[in-house]
Amino acid sequence: MTDTPSRVAAHAGIATSLALLSDVELAGLVAAGRPLGTGIGGRAVRLTVDGRPVFVKRIPLTDREQDPRHTRSTENLFALPAYCHYGIGAIGSPGFGAWRELAAHQVTTDWVLAGRFAGFPLLHHWRVLPATPAPLPDELADIEGAVAYWGGATGVRERIEALRDASASLTLFLEHIPYTLHDWLDAELRTDRADPACHFTAHGLTELTAFLSASHLLHLDAHFGNILTDGRRLYLTDFGLSLSSRFRLARDEREFFGRHRHYDRAYTGYYLVIWLVTALYGYRGEERAEFVRSCAAGSRPEGIPRAAADLLVRHAPHAVPMEVFCRRLERESRLTPFPGPDGHSNCTFSA
Repeated sequence: MTDTPSRVAAHAGIATSLALLSDVELAGLVAAGRPLGTGIGGRAVRLTVDGRPVFVKRIPLTDREQDPRHTRSTENLFALPAYCHYGIGAIGSPGFGAWRELAAHQVTTDWVLAGRFAGFPLLHHWRVLPATPAPLPDELADIEGAVAYWGGATGVRERIEALRDASASLTLFLEHIPYTLHDWLDAELRTDRADPACHFTAHGLTELTAFLSASHLLHLDAHFGNILTDGRRLYLTDFGLSLSSRFRLARDEREFFGRHRHYDRAYTGYYLVIWLVTALYGYRGEERAEFVRSCAAGSRPEGIPRAAADLLVRHAPHAVPMEVFCRRLERESRLTPFPGPDGHSNCTFSA
């Protein structure tokens, strides 16, 4: 799958097949797909097109986004506070709109096709299709609680209510990548391939976050469920909270972007550390935080693959300030300041 010419050839065939379908035909194809789950960002199904699997994401498209004045707009149409870009709240963010997610996938697909960076799934096709208003996901079902958690802004309420009443979906047809990094790495850690898997993951995260930073795109939710792999490289997907310097940004978003240029590197490094501690020791919460602090203080982990222990020793010092930031933002205030480059140093993820 990392052979870009073969990916591009398959992409061209699938894209053409999908483009030739009417809205009715395409809606029928999606309805017959294999359901993969429903989350705060939409519903997912798996299809087969031209004999190849295709991942389909149906993102609620609100009436405001369907307004001809706003079609394809990358503006913050609901005037949500910039901190709603964080993917780490106790209650999930309502997101900034389907058009931004589409724009991010179009940009990343162009990067792959131009040979700039292969680590994104290709967007084969997209279409606005009718949809029946669906119940809100569990995280947003308590509208009053969600609005209060995200600061009480009028726009937050309007956004959540608009999602509830959405009568269409922006339907994305994406290249299918077989595994999430979460599932793949968890399985590899149980085998004699644990050390190379850790090196592969560390290298892939360094490569990915360096490219994002150089390309002025913030993902802001790069946990291991949003990073995919075929065992040959990592692919970043799900751009529902992403922010690009090329979007039409409000002033507070421009300032937020400037303060968070290193966020994806800091967050993925932190997430790698806490993920390994949970996967290998079962620690969570304060027990995990205490263990990470002990690693940061120089205690070497025992009883785990050597490469994993090396990663924990190397990156725990950078994970500690991020753990404090994430905990405070989740539990205390959405206005908790990101620690910035001094909080995580200029690290790379080598093991």
